[in-house]
Amino acid sequence: MFRALCTCLVILSVSAAWAQDGYRLTSQSIEIDRASHWRAWAAPEGLVSISSDGVVQPRVLNTSVNASLNAADFTYELAGALSSYYANSASDGGVLRATGGIKSAKSSDGTALRVMDGDVTTYWEPDADDELADWQVEIDLGRLVSATHITIRFTEDAPDDRADPFYQFRVHTATGQNPFDEVSNPILEYQFAGGTTEPNLDQREFTFGLEPVLVHTDGWTGRLTQYVRVSATGRRGDRAEEVTQGEYDALPTADQGVVENVWLIGGEQRVVTADRYDALPAEQQGGQRYFRRERPRLAEVEVWTAGDNIASGIQTRGGSLQEGNPNAAAELAFDGSIRTNWNATVFSTVGDIAGWGLLQIDLGALMRIDAVRTISRRPARAERVLFGYILRGSDGSVAPDGSLIWETLSPDERLLNQDTRLFEDRFDSTPLRFLEFRNVDTARRTLAHEGNRHQSVVTEMQIYSSGSVPEVTMVSDLIDMNVPRNLQTISWDADTPEGTSVEIRTRTGDNLREISHYYLTTGEEVTKAVWDSKPSFFRDPVVVKEFVPGPGWSNFSQAYREPGEAIVSPSPRRYLIVETRLLSSVSDTVASIRSISISTQRPVASQLLAEISPKRDVPIGEPVDFDLFLRPTFPSFGATDFDRLRIIAPSQAEMTLRSVDLGDEGDFTAATTESFVRDGATQFSNASGEVLFVNGDGTDTLLVELPTAVSSSSPDLVRLSFTTSVFQSGSTFRLEAARSSRPDAWQAADGGDAVGDELSIGGGTTVLTPLGGSDILLGDETSRVFTPNGDGFNDTGLFEFAVLRINVDREVGVDIHDLSGRLIRRLRETRANGLYRLEWDGLDEEDQLVPPGIYIVRYKVDADAGGSTPTGLVSVAY
Repeated sequence: MFRALCTCLVILSVSAAWAQDGYRLTSQSIEIDRASHWRAWAAPEGLVSISSDGVVQPRVLNTSVNASLNAADFTYELAGALSSYYANSASDGGVLRATGGIKSAKSSDGTALRVMDGDVTTYWEPDADDELADWQVEIDLGRLVSATHITIRFTEDAPDDRADPFYQFRVHTATGQNPFDEVSNPILEYQFAGGTTEPNLDQREFTFGLEPVLVHTDGWTGRLTQYVRVSATGRRGDRAEEVTQGEYDALPTADQGVVENVWLIGGEQRVVTADRYDALPAEQQGGQRYFRRERPRLAEVEVWTAGDNIASGIQTRGGSLQEGNPNAAAELAFDGSIRTNWNATVFSTVGDIAGWGLLQIDLGALMRIDAVRTISRRPARAERVLFGYILRGSDGSVAPDGSLIWETLSPDERLLNQDTRLFEDRFDSTPLRFLEFRNVDTARRTLAHEGNRHQSVVTEMQIYSSGSVPEVTMVSDLIDMNVPRNLQTISWDADTPEGTSVEIRTRTGDNLREISHYYLTTGEEVTKAVWDSKPSFFRDPVVVKEFVPGPGWSNFSQAYREPGEAIVSPSPRRYLIVETRLLSSVSDTVASIRSISISTQRPVASQLLAEISPKRDVPIGEPVDFDLFLRPTFPSFGATDFDRLRIIAPSQAEMTLRSVDLGDEGDFTAATTESFVRDGATQFSNASGEVLFVNGDGTDTLLVELPTAVSSSSPDLVRLSFTTSVFQSGSTFRLEAARSSRPDAWQAADGGDAVGDELSIGGGTTVLTPLGGSDILLGDETSRVFTPNGDGFNDTGLFEFAVLRINVDREVGVDIHDLSGRLIRRLRETRANGLYRLEWDGLDEEDQLVPPGIYIVRYKVDADAGGSTPTGLVSVAY
C-alpha cells in the first residue's frame, strides 16, 4: 500500500475523533447534514455521488462513456527515460508517473487540455506561425479502454468570434505498446482511425468508428486505445475566407488575412504586389480581394468506450484479488496498462502448483455486471496464448457448507482456444460481488494436469457494469461525543422510490486502539521493524497515527428501516460509528439520503447491567416464569437516578408482571428484599404501603413506575418477575430505564453478568430453547364453532397459534377448505415468530357467505425447511 492512499484513510480516522469532519455535535444530537460530512465517510470509490447541497446517492453506470472526461483520475508508472516524451509526467519519489491528460502538443500547449474538458465553447487553437507539422495534439486517457468510436468537435463559428474546423486532419490511436515491446522505447504503434478525405470548410463534427485489430470473439466491439493523436494535414492560413472590405476593416487586426491586388490582363486575373498594382493603368486595376485569417479551433476529442469499466477501481473500492500463485502479480491485469501482464499459470490440482491460475475477484461492492473482457496481447508468442478459461460469478450467497454459490458466465467455447486474443463474455445484467477466472487447458497441451508449469499472458481484464449500483455501503468516521451519551432515536431524510430502500446501522464503544503506520520515502508502507532497519534517508519521518475501535465495542446493530426508531446499540457510550446502505432492486432507480440525526440525552446511570433467569432449555411457546435482574452503576459526581423501567419482549410475546423486588445480592439470597406484589389490576404495593404502577400487562411491553427513584443510595439490585412465552431460541429481552421528568429518554441496559450464580447462572438477557419440533403451536382460544349471521355475537371464527423458530418476516396464515378439499378462503399475515390471531368472517374468496358445515383449517408458514403443518376443524352454523 502506498502512502498516498493510506494517509487519506488515516486522516479520516484521526479527524473523525478530533476534528468532527463527518458530523456535527449539538447538546442533544449528532447531525450529519452537509456535503463535507458525507465526504468524510468511507464509501466505495467511484460508486457514490455527493452533490454540493449534501444529497448522497449511488451512481448510475453507463453503457457508453467518454473516457476523455475523467482521464485525469488515472495515473500510471513510466520508465524514467520517457520523461521528455510525456508532458503529463512527473517524478514522484524517484518514480516517473504519468497522469491522464495531454501527452504532447507541439503548438499552443498551454490550452491543449481544453479538448478534454467536455465544454464545446473552449478550444485549442494551434499557433498560425507554427509549422503545419506542429499542429498536432496527443491525448493520454490514463488507462487502456475499449473505444467504440471517436468524435471530433470543432468550435462553432460566430460573427463576432470567428472559428474554423481543421481544413484537413487525421486521427490515430495507440495502445501504448511499441513495435519492439521495450518499456523504455518512446515510439508508440499508432494506427489510423479516420480523417478528412477532402478539404473541409464547414463540417464541425466528425465521428469515426473503431474496429478491433487483434483476433477477437463474436460480439467484441471497439479498439483497444490509450492514446489518441489528432494531426492537421492541411490549412488555409491567412486566406480562410474572402470577405468584403467593410467586413475586413471591422475584423480585429489579428483576424485580418491577406489583401490581394487583382491585375486584369488578357481576360485573366493575376495577383500582384501593391506597388505594381498602383502603377497599372486604371482599366487594368481589378480591385482588391480581402480575406480573414484562419482560426482553427478544436473544441473536443471524445473517446467513447464500451461502458463503465469498473475493474480498475477494485482495490481502492475495498475489493481484492486472490490468486493461488502468490508471485503471479494478478493486479497487473487490472492496472489499465498494455505494458504489463498477469502471468497466469494454467490451473492444476496436483503438485506444488495446485490452485495456481485460479483468480478470485472481490469487486468491493455488489454491482450489476453485464460483460467481462479478457485481453491477451502477445500475438507473436504462441506459447503464451490462453488455451482456455472458465469465468464464474457470485452475488455473495453461500451454500450450506459456507462456500460461495457460483454461476458460470462464460460459454463452453471458451474452454478451448487457438489464437483469439480479445474475449468478451456478455450476459444479462446480473448483480455480482465476486468473479472467478480459471485459466484451463482442457486439451492438455501444457501437461498442467501432471503438475507442469505453463504460463499464459492475461494483459487486462475489463469488467463492465451498467445501471444503478444495487448496494452501496457508507461508513462514518469515528464519532466522538466527548463524554458518554445516552443514544435515543435515529432519523433521516431520504428519498426511496419504488424498488429502493435505505438501511442504517450503528455500533458503539468506549475504547480506542491506536495504530501507527510507517512509510519509506517511496511512499510504500512497511512494518516498524523494516522502517527501523532502513537508513534515515530512506525513512519517511512522518509516522501516521490511526485510531480504530478497541475492546468492548458492539457489533453493528440490526438495520433501522424507518426514521424515528430507537437506537439499539449499547449506550451510554462515548464513541459511535454509523453505517448507511443504499439499496436498489431496479436498474434505473436509486435511493438518496440528505441527512441523519441521532438524538442523545444525559444518561440516567453510568451503566445498567441486566441478566435474565432462566436462560437455557426454556420451553418454547409455553408460559414461563422469568426473573430479570438489573444492577445500576452511578457516577461518583453528578446526581443521576431513574424511576421508570420498561421491559420489551421479543416476538411480540405477551407478558404479565408478577412482582418487583429491590435489595442487595445478599437480600435476594436470604429472601429479605423489599417486595412489591400485586394488589390490583395495575398496581403493586410493598409492606410499607408504597404503590408501584404497571402499564401494558398482557402486551409485549411492560412499563413499571417506581414510587421512589433508584439512585446511588438505593439497593444494588432490582428484580422484575414476569411470565411470558418465547417463540425463538436466541430471543433477547430488552430492559430500559428513564426518569419521569424525561419520560421518553430511555437508557437501555447492557446484557451481562449482573448477579452471582446463586441467583442466575451465566449472563445476559438472551434465552435459549431446545432444538427441533414443529414450526406452529396451536393456541387454546381457537374457535370450534361460530355463527356469522350478523347478530353481533360469535360472528367470527378465531384461529390462535404461535409461530416458532422463524426469525425473519415470512408469510404466515391459514387455508380453509371444505370437506371435498376445495380451497374456500386464505388468511395471511407477514411477520416473524410470535403469537398470531387471525379471524374469519365466514366469507369465501368471492365475498359470499359459506354454507353451514364443517371446514378443514390448514396452518401455513413459509419456512425454509422442517416442521410440520398442523390442521384443524371449524364448524359454521346459522
